[in-house]
Amino acid sequence: MRKSILFSAVAAVAISGMSFTAFAQDATGAGPMDRTTPATQPSDRTTDTSADNVRSVRTLLKNVTEAGVKKDGFDNLVRRFVDADRDRIGKNNLTRADWDKLNGRIDKFQKDWKAKYNQDFDIDHEDMVFNDQFRVTKGEIGDAQPAGSRMDPTKPDTTPGPEANKVGGGDTNRDKGRDVAKVTFPAGHGMPQVYVPLINEFPANWKIDVPDSVDARKLYDNLLNHLTMADDQQAQWPADVNDGYRMIAHHVFAAIMDVPANSTDMKPSDTDRSTTPANPR
Repeated sequence: MRKSILFSAVAAVAISGMSFTAFAQDATGAGPMDRTTPATQPSDRTTDTSADNVRSVRTLLKNVTEAGVKKDGFDNLVRRFVDADRDRIGKNNLTRADWDKLNGRIDKFQKDWKAKYNQDFDIDHEDMVFNDQFRVTKGEIGDAQPAGSRMDPTKPDTTPGPEANKVGGGDTNRDKGRDVAKVTFPAGHGMPQVYVPLINEFPANWKIDVPDSVDARKLYDNLLNHLTMADDQQAQWPADVNDGYRMIAHHVFAAIMDVPANSTDMKPSDTDRSTTPANPR
C-alpha cells in the first residue's frame, strides 16, 4: 500500500503514537498527551480520523479473540495476520484429528463460559472490553528511532523490512511510509504483559505481525494450551463478564505471540504489572 507524494508530505506533521483515549507522542521520549482531552490531529497519515483508528484496532482485537475460541475458526484467525504470516501458517499438515481435538476443547470452553456468564461468547461492546488498560502506540516505517528506542517494548519497530523496495513492501509489508502500531496487553489474570505489533495493510486494515518462529503447528499447540489453561481454571474466572473477555483475549493473543501458557494460578484481582516483557519484539 503506497501512499501518494502529497499524502507523505502531509504525513510528516502527523502524530505517531496513540492510545484508546488520545494519541501519544512518538518515540522521541516526549511524554504522552493529556488523555482526558480528545485528540484533534489525524490519527495516522491517511484520511482516517483518530476515532476511526481506535475503532479499527478494537475491532481487530474483538475479531481475533472471537475467532480464537470459535469452532473451526482457525482459518478466520489466520486471516488477521500479515501477508507473510498468513502464507506461512496457511501451509499446514494438521489432521482431522487435530481439528477435532481443538474443536472439542473450544466446545467445552463455550459451554463453561455460558454456564458462568449466562451468555454466549460474543463481544458486543469492544470499547468496554478493550478500554484504556490497553495502550496503543503508533509510528510509520522509516521514522527515525532514537538511540535506545528499540529497548522500549511498547513502541513499534519502524525499520524497513527486507522487501521494502518491492511494491507494497512485498509479503512483509514493511515499506517506507506504511503505518505500524503496537498494542500492550497489561499483566493480569496470572499472565504477563503481551506486546502485539500491527501493520496497516491495504485497504487501511490493521493486521498482526506474528513472530516468524510461529508456524501452523506452533500456533495450534499454543492456542490449545492456552484455552486448556483458561478453562481448567474456570473457578478463578472474574465475576465481571468484560474482565472475563479480557482474560480470554489475553490468552488468545499470548498464543499468537508465542508466549507460553504457564501454571501460575489466575487471580481475578491480579493487578501486578510486571516490568519484564514477555515478548519484546
